Amino acid sequence: MSMYRYTARRLLQIIPVLLGVFTLTFVMMHALPGNPVRIYLGLNPSQELADDLIRQYGFNQPLWQQYLDYLGRVLTGNLGESFLMKRPVTDLMLERIGPTLTLMGLSYVIALPISLLLGVYAASRHNELGDHVSRFLGLAGLSTPNFWLGLMLIFLFSYELGWLPTSGYVPFAQNPVESAKRLVMPVVTLATAQTATLMRMTRSSMIEELSQEYVQTARAYGLPERRILLKHAFRNALLPLVTIIGLQLSFLLDGSVIAEKIFAIPGMGRLFFNGITKQDYGVIMGMTLSFALLFLIGVLLTDLAYAYIDPRIRYD
Repeated sequence: MSMYRYTARRLLQIIPVLLGVFTLTFVMMHALPGNPVRIYLGLNPSQELADDLIRQYGFNQPLWQQYLDYLGRVLTGNLGESFLMKRPVTDLMLERIGPTLTLMGLSYVIALPISLLLGVYAASRHNELGDHVSRFLGLAGLSTPNFWLGLMLIFLFSYELGWLPTSGYVPFAQNPVESAKRLVMPVVTLATAQTATLMRMTRSSMIEELSQEYVQTARAYGLPERRILLKHAFRNALLPLVTIIGLQLSFLLDGSVIAEKIFAIPGMGRLFFNGITKQDYGVIMGMTLSFALLFLIGVLLTDLAYAYIDPRIRYD
């Protein structure tokens, strides 16, 4: 099967998955206790005003009709309107996608090379001091919750040392220095767990490859250790790593919600968090579908990368 046919088939498989995500999210959202109209209007709203809003947004319709109406709008590219902000969800997401992509991109750019270097180094020093230190750092990174790490960074570098601003976001084009200062702590918060996960996977894969017979043969022929590590063992160890690197996209999306809330970054994660706490149905549905689509595209790109790394794999 050619790559184009394989890609087309995988893209078609995304459709039922998105439909399942849409249905589950819709059901769970309406199963939540509380009423978005009551949350929006406060504790003692006017009954007439509440009834008007309920009719305006179709909350008085049967659930199946609300489902079909919203599904029809989504199929035409309309993700709905924010009940609280009275604006299209697509516009709200486009306004906030810049800070989120900046945060996620910088986290990945930092986490990927550090984790690969530490993983290869730890494997090459298996059961030596460097390996033990790397394993300890990886375990510490995995065991540290994002929200706790973010709060500790704020306490240390903002309140105690006064080196970095506590929160906020400044676009890079507006003020590069201020933008970098405000991104340091959120990026470190988001990148720590990613670095630890990838480092441990790199170490495990490299140790397995270094125990193979072809590596022993290469050493017997006198090939330089650096060449064995980087040209032979590392290439073969990449296949399981690609899977993890692709799946890490979902963890980055989850982590961005926490990081943006802690550091008051006006991104998509913070919009999603506020939508959930205030039961803004349009925001919840639109953001969930967008996150699911991004994740599925990441998985598809991961699968396509397999054949490039390992020619033995075929598209079937």
